[in-house]
Amino acid sequence: ICVEKNSELEEGHPSRKFKGRVVFLGNQVLNQNYEAAVFQDQGNAPATMEVARVADCIGCLPGHSVEIADAVQAYVQAELGGDACWVHLPPEVRPQSSLWSKMRDPVVRLKKALYGHPDSGTFWEKHCAVRASEVGFKAVGPEWPSVYIHAELRLFLVVYVDDFKLSGPTENLKKGWALLRGRLGIDPETPLGHYLGCNQTMEETMLPDGHKVRRIVYDMSQ
Repeated sequence: ICVEKNSELEEGHPSRKFKGRVVFLGNQVLNQNYEAAVFQDQGNAPATMEVARVADCIGCLPGHSVEIADAVQAYVQAELGGDACWVHLPPEVRPQSSLWSKMRDPVVRLKKALYGHPDSGTFWEKHCAVRASEVGFKAVGPEWPSVYIHAELRLFLVVYVDDFKLSGPTENLKKGWALLRGRLGIDPETPLGHYLGCNQTMEETMLPDGHKVRRIVYDMSQ
């Protein structure tokens, strides 16, 4: 599948770009009896917008900041569980060897949670939760799914599918990202910016009583 992300933006905008992805063709899946395959369909539970706002609030506190980063090909970092699944390999991705060239329609075992598989989101979430807990990020609980706290570093982590938002004391953010990257593939972090389709900027403003405070502006005008 090839799409143009953020096609509504003006020509030349850095966020407007083409993106290609190899996916699991979920509408053509059969079982051993050539009947429509049924998966576990466990369902996934990404973080809510409410907790993303909580992370922003924490980042506005004195001496605190909030940063964002994307996971690198998030789903395929996780192993695919459940029933064994076999996929046809398109000709352009088959190994170039005499053995493979003799095969009319080769199939291979799908080992990674490829995009398009009904259960891939669930296995990625479980993988992310286990890896984050290994470095001290503990899940808040079922009421706030995909939200973690690192008690020692006082960091608040929100994971929305492959979008990570981390807030807490500014001097601890780099340590938190380093811990996460020791277990997960994550792109370099950036200051708060384009997050879930919304441009977010932190700025200072003056209250009527003369106190200077920080606030976050959410801009969806584009």
